[in-house]
Amino acid sequence: MRARHLLLTGLLLLLAACSDRGYLPTSSDPLLGCFATGARKPPDFRIERDDGRYYAAFLRNETWEREQAPLYKATRNDITRYFRDDADQIGDALIRQSGGFGIFHFNKGATLKGKASDSDYMALVLIGAGPVYPVKCD
Repeated sequence: MRARHLLLTGLLLLLAACSDRGYLPTSSDPLLGCFATGARKPPDFRIERDDGRYYAAFLRNETWEREQAPLYKATRNDITRYFRDDADQIGDALIRQSGGFGIFHFNKGATLKGKASDSDYMALVLIGAGPVYPVKCD
């Protein structure tokens, strides 16, 4: 019985290690990488850094198109505008200066309304806000 338990545990660990979910970001910056609206969906957008500035790029017609305007690292006051009562649960955020786009990385253990239990990220786009998932860039 113990051997079966160890075998099942080992198999689960092996499957988890071999899955192609290959989450990004791979850098120490949690806001860099590709993100999708579902954990098993292809990327919808990616965050890049070029010469110290952050940019959003969107996948359109199978081609990455980078927005011309850079994103800026949000201050505590900026985050409070979007999450008035829960700003302390947001660790980092990037926001488009003109509005209409932002990505927010939650602190560990965040419990604010609208946070998906399986994602530590939320994006704000023109049509609304919702959880996003770090995914492998294609």
